[in-house]
Amino acid sequence: MTARDCREAPKFEVRCHAGDAGHLEVCSDSVSVRVGQRIRRKGKEELWGSLLVECKEQDDGSLAVAVVVCHPDWDEPVRIASIQSNPSDEKAAEPTLRCDFQQRQL
Repeated sequence: MTARDCREAPKFEVRCHAGDAGHLEVCSDSVSVRVGQRIRRKGKEELWGSLLVECKEQDDGSLAVAVVVCHPDWDEPVRIASIQSNPSDEKAAEPTLRCDFQQRQL
């Protein structure tokens, strides 16, 4: 794994603390994090990826974080939040963090 120095003006930062398994602190221009949890389905235990966080730069240069929930009974995952910023827009009013909590099927 290559860790990027956070002093190099990264677009995103991740800090993950996973109990006894350890922790991770990195900076990057994009991020995808999946959180799985043990469920019982069709009589068997399995790890299900119930939460996905995707961070990336959009075509217009803005930065977006999408929070997506996945459920084994749903046909499609549901985006429950979108958080956007445009740090390069020097004329933007403060604060420059926009939150959209409308649920959308993906």
